[in-house]
Amino acid sequence: MSEDRRVLFVIAHPDDEEKFSGTAALQAQAGIDVTIAVALNGNRGGLMGADPQERAETRHREMQRACDVLGAKLEWLGYGDNDFMDWFHNQYGQVEMTFRNLVRRVDPHLLVVPPPNDYHRHHVKVAEVAMDASMNASNPNHESEYAPSSMIPATLYCRPQMGIGFIPSLYIDISETYHLKIEAMKAHQSQHQYLKDHHRIDIFQTVETVARYYGSACGVEFAEPFALCQKFNRPASVQQLARFFPGQTDVAS
Repeated sequence: MSEDRRVLFVIAHPDDEEKFSGTAALQAQAGIDVTIAVALNGNRGGLMGADPQERAETRHREMQRACDVLGAKLEWLGYGDNDFMDWFHNQYGQVEMTFRNLVRRVDPHLLVVPPPNDYHRHHVKVAEVAMDASMNASNPNHESEYAPSSMIPATLYCRPQMGIGFIPSLYIDISETYHLKIEAMKAHQSQHQYLKDHHRIDIFQTVETVARYYGSACGVEFAEPFALCQKFNRPASVQQLARFFPGQTDVAS
């Protein structure tokens, strides 16, 4: 790579990367080191009639294929859909340590997490612990098996499902990588019919509608939105953020 740039996307479930996959593909094509960390193993979603272990193994394979399409590395943390909230409320220290070690392994310059008003509590809690861990990871007084990370990373929020209640700070033109966004979504075969039956959505129609909507907001064919995290130590200048959005002449909305 001509420039040392590392981005860490942290999501709850396999297939949540759809919210930013076009951007991740753009970054990977530009030589940026892109990692997608998935906290939960998806053992309660899709594949009707399968046991939880089979679901988790299937979704792990699907997520790896999606990352291969996007050019991203996968970090699989492996918490169950059925037990993550118990871990979060009753063994938070261990959960934070898992996320802290993730941040120390990746040492990101930019962190992207779900927004605090997301509809799903898994998304919100995963973002919360990722934020805590990414602050603690650079502090040598918080010990673990890995060396401290180099910084508290600048942080952005990706959109919630359908962008409901979300106010973007910036838009990324993904017209050139939209086809990769679709190919990555195709990798999650176990979810397509499940999403139709359970969530009442055709995921491919939804992906196109949302990407075109945000594209129309900024005058391109397809776009993905992000919001600035305004918490202490998290904002970054436009010049700093521009390093992570190649080909975007106007980073700010």
